[in-house]
Amino acid sequence: MTVPDTSDILDLAPQMVPEFIRTQAGSRTLSRLVKRLNRELLDGDSDVRDMAAAALRHLGLMDQSRP
Repeated sequence: MTVPDTSDILDLAPQMVPEFIRTQAGSRTLSRLVKRLNRELLDGDSDVRDMAAAALRHLGLMDQSRP
């Protein structure tokens, strides 16, 4: 299974997030997905960082925004 990209995550309807997380965890791609988003958050340009932060928040995996 391919790992969804940041825009795929942002396109998810909020009510679909729990099923998306279950599916990714079940197919063992959730860890790769979160690692990639964290790498984008730390190493990307401004737009990439903003999208990665938004995707993590959308998944409920980021509890505070960056300063």
